[in-house]
Amino acid sequence: MEQEENFQRYNVFKINIEYYFIFIIVLVLSILGIVMVSSASIAVGEKYFNDAFYFIRRQAVWWVISIGALLLFSRVNYRFYSKISLIFLLVCIALLAVVLIPGVAPVIGGARRWFNLFFFNIQPSEIAKLGLVIFICDSLNRRYINRMSFKNIFWPSFIILLVVTLLIFLEPDFGTVVVIWITVFILFFVGNVRFPHIISLGGIGLVVLVAYMFMEEYRRQRIFAFFSSSSHSESINFQINQSLIALGSGHLLGSGLGNSIQKYSYLPEAHTDFIFAIIGEELGIAGTIGVVVLFIAFAFFAVRICQKTKDYYGRVIAGGLAGMIISQAIINIAVVTGLLPV
Repeated sequence: MEQEENFQRYNVFKINIEYYFIFIIVLVLSILGIVMVSSASIAVGEKYFNDAFYFIRRQAVWWVISIGALLLFSRVNYRFYSKISLIFLLVCIALLAVVLIPGVAPVIGGARRWFNLFFFNIQPSEIAKLGLVIFICDSLNRRYINRMSFKNIFWPSFIILLVVTLLIFLEPDFGTVVVIWITVFILFFVGNVRFPHIISLGGIGLVVLVAYMFMEEYRRQRIFAFFSSSSHSESINFQINQSLIALGSGHLLGSGLGNSIQKYSYLPEAHTDFIFAIIGEELGIAGTIGVVVLFIAFAFFAVRICQKTKDYYGRVIAGGLAGMIISQAIINIAVVTGLLPV
């Protein structure tokens, strides 16, 4: 009986029109991702793996797995996640700790963020984002149902948030930490937490992030270079400058799919963090606007789902997951376009 409750047999696309639109948007963005990674990764695949299709195959395999997971979890009653929230979060924290052990994970670009498992790489911080959202949603829901004082759930959630933040800082992965804090901020907002508490969390988060940014010399240099126009800043801002060159050279309609120049070792991480720049170069302003419009549409329909959801837990978990995706997209696009420092 409990299993039937946890895995209800319903078609998620018949529940509401918003679900249908979100599925289409996710499908379009993921297919576009495969196409653009295919274009942007040919040169780096050939250079480092002697295989132009190395990243294309991996991306295609992950796409199939992701679509399968989407269809599978669309049949899971979301209340099931509240039952496993603590266990799942503890597993995530354990993975974050293990990845920091010397020799367990490779050091890439001065950071330990990935597990190499046969043909796949797994990034624990990405899983931890999901685990933290589910845990805090469950905490907010228990407070709502039991009419508990906010401080009863705030301090446990805050301590967990700091632990996860510290472990990800040690990798280091500043961008993921920013996404996590913004997501928690959104969760409190969607969960109707009192405004002073939301502002308090935002203030604490701002202090933590600013302090972290200035702890290491290379981070301070990046921040100062972002606001400076000196010749020294040009070398520090090399990646951003190359990204802007890619975006600017695309003009209105782009140079054409597969015709990027910047992907040939001019723009570092062209096939990963800076894929948006390659979209701008090959598909032009039209392509970048199209991607932004898709994310705006995703946010719009996610908000509509939150508004229509009568169940408190359903509302906060939908808002939290959507906020996590949208905040990550906004930060990435802002960095690629030079609105934020790398």
